[in-house]
Parts: sequence; C-alpha cells; structure tokens
Amino acid sequence: MARAAFRVNGALPAAIEDISRALGLVRPRVTRLSGGVANESFRLQDGTRDYVLKLAGGAAARLGSSRRAEVAMQSLAAGEGLAPRIVLVDQAGRCVVSEFVAGRAPLESEMRDPAFLARVGAWCARLHALGVPAGIMPVDFGSRAAGYLARIPDVSGSGVVPRLRRELERRRAALPRPATLVPCHHDLHRRNLVDDGARLVAVDWEYAGPGDPAADLAACARYHGLDTADIEALAGGYGGADAGFRARIASVAWIFDCLWYGWNAVAAQEGLAVDAEEQSWLAARLLG
Repeated sequence: MARAAFRVNGALPAAIEDISRALGLVRPRVTRLSGGVANESFRLQDGTRDYVLKLAGGAAARLGSSRRAEVAMQSLAAGEGLAPRIVLVDQAGRCVVSEFVAGRAPLESEMRDPAFLARVGAWCARLHALGVPAGIMPVDFGSRAAGYLARIPDVSGSGVVPRLRRELERRRAALPRPATLVPCHHDLHRRNLVDDGARLVAVDWEYAGPGDPAADLAACARYHGLDTADIEALAGGYGGADAGFRARIASVAWIFDCLWYGWNAVAAQEGLAVDAEEQSWLAARLLG
C-alpha cells in the first residue's frame, strides 16, 4: 500500500508542510500511499501520531466528488467504527486528514470467499441502519451515469455511447424509486476497504451520500465480478435480503457499470490515467 518516503530535496511540498504544521507535527515521516486516480494520499507519522492526508486533485469535483458529503458521511460512519475518524479538514475543502487504520486491503481472492463477503454485507447493513445526515444531497447512480454519458462525444462512430444512453434511459424508467434512502459509501472496491482482522473500515468517502440500499451491494458485486452464489453470500451477510431486493441489486448493478464506464471516459477527458482494456470489457459487458 505504501510507497517510498516522500520529500523533495529534503523538504516537504508546501501543502503537506502546512497541514503538518496545523496538526502539530514537527518533522513527520511522509509516505505516499498507492491507489486513487483523481486524488493523492499520504501517510504522516510523528511519534505515536499517525494520520492519512488526502489531497483532492483538480478534476475531483468535476468527476462528482463532494468534500462536504465526504466529511459528513465519513464522520457518521466513524462514529460506529466503520470508517477512520477525521481529525482535520482545511478551510478550502481541498484536503481531509483522518486517523491511520492499521490493516490491509482485502485480496482479490477474498472478494470471492463466502465468509468474507458475508462480512462485507454485514458492514453494509450497519452503515445502512444509521440515520441520513441532514443537508446532504442524495446520490442516484442512474442520474450520475446519465450525466457522465452526456459529456462523452461518440467520436469513434462506434455507436457505443448512444446505445448506452438509450439503454440506461430504458432501465432507469423500469426501476422503481427506492422505498427509502440510507447512508451509502457508493464506491465499495476492495482497495477502499481496510481489514485489521477484527473489523472492516472503509476509506475514500468522496462519492458517499444518501442512496439506494441496493447501491453499495451492486457496486461491490460489479467491481469484483461476483456471480450469483457470491451475491447470495453478500446478501446473506446483509441480513438475508429477499428475492425482490436481490433482483434490485441486479438491476442497479447494470446501471453501476454504466456509471463506471462513464466515469472512466470523463476522467480520461480530464487527463487522468484510465485503463483502456477495462473500458473495452465494460462496454462488452454492458452491451453483450
């Protein structure tokens, strides 16, 4: 997870220096952390104090992240031990500092293990049982996906984007609104989970907000290519979701794939590094 200690000619970049000073750190060991396309994260260690600083990239807000929602939702989850505690947010809203949580990201193989998937499902159930913070805008996968697709020109002439727009519109129209909105993370990739052996916590809450209860399970399922048996294990941990809810997970999963494809395409327009092979198989999965 960590990379080499981060200093330039023996000095820290100004933004990190400022945050270190605000935290009262004298000469912290700063380590760049891996992961994240639109943001940069650093571990700051000084004696017994151990933090993670996340700096938002210039494209983060244009890609749909919300610092206000991130802080509110992560703070809510942290109160239940589901996320790291936030210790500092800068006034400009460009960075968030959280306590470092020791542990590791789950392996790809663990995301197909029924016992581990049940733990993820139980984590989702605990988050969804919390009250929705006031004043935070709901997140709708379908609306987000449509917004991304609207920004993508079909320059290749392949017709993929127009076909996705039409199919997304059809599927959104066929999906009833959720009966209730619950606190959701909305980005449950294994790299956003930390397992310390006793508990799971989630990091990177910038796309969090009130949402469809099926959304977190659908995102997890599509990120990791879960099959029917895997989703049963995930739903079992969630609390034995009924057939109607499992069908909703399947419907929201296609919409999430569309959102994922659209996010990647817009991120590429912003000059961020995107996996072209991933885009290719996402398009095939969506239109196959």
